[in-house]
Amino acid sequence: MPQDMRDAAVVAKQLLDVLAETNRLFRDHVVRLGRSSVATKAQACLEVASYRNGSVIEGYVEAELANGGSVCWLLDVGWDADCWTIEARLAKQSGDRQETLRELPTHTVKDFDSFLRTLKQVATELLALRIPEATTGGSREARKD
Repeated sequence: MPQDMRDAAVVAKQLLDVLAETNRLFRDHVVRLGRSSVATKAQACLEVASYRNGSVIEGYVEAELANGGSVCWLLDVGWDADCWTIEARLAKQSGDRQETLRELPTHTVKDFDSFLRTLKQVATELLALRIPEATTGGSREARKD
């Protein structure tokens, strides 16, 4: 196998490994939410989507709350020829309306190795965001997850 094909295979494996790890973090968060008294149902998704302006990686963990509302941990990754952009936020949903509760700083990275490290770091920080008490309508005890 030519060297450039081996290099491409290494890069592809590195990307798949980080996406798999991110997906595991999302699934583990769903399990934690399921064990809490705050969420009645939770689900996660991590996918690659294609839009007119390019392909993106989109991920979320959505939790339906005992009080009837829902919250989402949202991860969005885009890239162009120059850089990768990683955005993450915790949002509350009410009907068709979505309100940002917390937003992490946007990360723009230029090299692939930094992208892989930053994606894992941002996913971990995102899932560490707690649901505000006012959103759950419950006590501090009900927020444990």
